[in-house]
Amino acid sequence: MSAGELACIYSILMLHNDGIAITAEKINTILKAVGVTVESYWPSLFAKLAQNKSIDDLVLNAGATGGAAVAVSAP
Repeated sequence: MSAGELACIYSILMLHNDGIAITAEKINTILKAVGVTVESYWPSLFAKLAQNKSIDDLVLNAGATGGAAVAVSAP
């Protein structure tokens, strides 16, 4: 994951936590305030994601992808 993607995710979480509507403009405002440069399409993509999905559900189910079990051998 790139630093730009991570910065957009943190921006969405901050906006959601404060109860502010998540838009590309607001994501850009946060990114500019902290001095992070991202590709121009990232904020709009993440804003569309936030409009189509529940942020609470995304946060609560972040680790619920059910990856494969890792076998560890004992020494």
